[in-house]
Amino acid sequence: MRRLLACAIAVAALTAGCANFSSVEPGDSAINVADKVGKPDTVFKNTDGSEIWQYPRGYYATQTFVITMGADQRVKEIHQALSEPYFSKVAVGMSRDDVQRLLGRPREVWAFPARDEETWTWRYYDTNYMFFNVLFDRTAGTVRSTQRLQEILFLDGGRKGN
Repeated sequence: MRRLLACAIAVAALTAGCANFSSVEPGDSAINVADKVGKPDTVFKNTDGSEIWQYPRGYYATQTFVITMGADQRVKEIHQALSEPYFSKVAVGMSRDDVQRLLGRPREVWAFPARDEETWTWRYYDTNYMFFNVLFDRTAGTVRSTQRLQEILFLDGGRKGN
């Protein structure tokens, strides 16, 4: 009986994490969205009454689904932000807040005091696993540059052969 209960709990936990964003459509109400995919990880409120709902998903958050809710609390748009069309919108001079609204919470944040630089990193999948980095001027809090790096997997753990 315990084993059956443990299996039921495990299945419930796994299915709760597998939200189906393809079931969310423009015009859906906020209540319907919450029923379909759960509460967002982050919500940004805009001055016009609309909201940006963000849902980081996948192993190491390789996807971030973004739902734009209108002031009427209905879906206006849904997209996967960790992709080239959205990376290409990151521009020199943008603020940290602008970048987070566009791409979602970064996977990692690194500080480099000697260069007065802060780097935000997102991991995503595009044929291979990749990293998208946004390099900020720490003092100004604005984007200096961006870079894309391919993740390299060493099957031997990075050790050199004998």
